[in-house]
Amino acid sequence: MTSEPSSPPAVLDCARVIEYAVLNGSVGYSGRTLLFVGGKELGQVPCLAIGEDKKSQGVMLFHCNHEWTVLGCSAHGSVTEAKDRAERIYPGLSACWMKTQVTEEQAERYLDELFADERCSFCGKRADQVEQIIQRDQARICDHCINEFHNSLHNPSHAQ
Repeated sequence: MTSEPSSPPAVLDCARVIEYAVLNGSVGYSGRTLLFVGGKELGQVPCLAIGEDKKSQGVMLFHCNHEWTVLGCSAHGSVTEAKDRAERIYPGLSACWMKTQVTEEQAERYLDELFADERCSFCGKRADQVEQIIQRDQARICDHCINEFHNSLHNPSHAQ
């Protein structure tokens, strides 16, 4: 027997969790998620979360297991759109949504801890704030710093 899931972490896949729902017996299932992961349709899940993705400025609907591991997600233009999509998949879900009260500052602290050892050695940006970080031994450099150094080398007027 599986125990009732706790509330989700402050952040899922680098998006601040703003609302979540644990599906209970009052919630139906349409039989289709129309969400494909690895070429297969993701089936019914026990937990959903809505997150605000600061980087893309979008809203994400996360389909999660009992431990809040993201199994699949879809992007939406607003929280209302994400909830409407979830309601079509899980009729009766609307009464289950809970607000998290996670502030942007709390989410940033969570990400700072999560990516503590994955920062650019030059600018200090976290791995979630850049496209790529390259690591050699103990040094890390992000794509932004690589581009800046490249421009400085090839155009002396950009050097500081």
